[in-house]
Amino acid sequence: MDTPPPRRRRRLLLVVAAFVLPAVLGVGGVFHANGLLPASVPDSEAPFSYARYARVLRHVKPDGDVDFSAIGRERQELDAFVDSLASFSPRSRPELFPKSEDALAYWLNAYHALVLQSLVDEYPYLESVHAPWLGRFFWGRSWPVGGRRLTLWALEHRVLLREFADPRIHLALFRGTRGGPLLDGAPFEPAFLDSQLNDAARRYVGDKRHVRLEGNTLHLSRVFETHQADFLAALPAGRRGSVLQFVWAFLPDTCTDRPGCDTRADLDRVCGVKLDQCQIVYVPEDGALPDAAARPVRTATP
Repeated sequence: MDTPPPRRRRRLLLVVAAFVLPAVLGVGGVFHANGLLPASVPDSEAPFSYARYARVLRHVKPDGDVDFSAIGRERQELDAFVDSLASFSPRSRPELFPKSEDALAYWLNAYHALVLQSLVDEYPYLESVHAPWLGRFFWGRSWPVGGRRLTLWALEHRVLLREFADPRIHLALFRGTRGGPLLDGAPFEPAFLDSQLNDAARRYVGDKRHVRLEGNTLHLSRVFETHQADFLAALPAGRRGSVLQFVWAFLPDTCTDRPGCDTRADLDRVCGVKLDQCQIVYVPEDGALPDAAARPVRTATP
């Protein structure tokens, strides 16, 4: 059989490469984004601990804003904790995370530490985690975590939301925006995880940026529309008619600790006892960075 002449062979190779290379890159990109690429699991003599991460969270203010400058100045604590994720995870060391609470606390803390490292790496040039930086933030970067290279997207969607059927995660997951769930000043701990998730849900629902009554209209964060099925599935069988049943469960009875808040009684009054009589307007979240240094300067009144 005659072989093609050199020029024809080169042309044939170019044609094959034009079709094959994009396919290979596309498959590689899918594996990267979905956290399916393997990573080595380094040996570690030190035991796994949240102590370093807890020291990072000292720079979270009571209102949820973050002192990114201070974290950057002490970033060795954050980087050391992130490095430890490569050696320890519920997948690579399941004996260290025997209960579901152990695993969920780990993944929540890991996610938040990686978000913080991404933000600190870009600070102070970052103004928002929304477009055009959004893709690079959630899909563009990956970290070795317990034998896999995980992106933030993979950690959220393929681990947290797939393996743990708890809609409170939606209200606890800090994504780097002031309008979404905010960081707490302490790591998630397995022994207190249920209480911490309840506190995160109450904090989110009690914030007027997420749940606000105006006349007969309820302004509701879009997360309740986007993930409505998850919230409804968590409700008792007889209360799955409206996502407002979930919202109602985490609203306060009184506004003693938060003057001017909306209460369960307010929601009943506007939406009816079946929570089906009010108009709902879903609102997008504020994508600004929760930067403690960016607070407006308060001037003294004369």
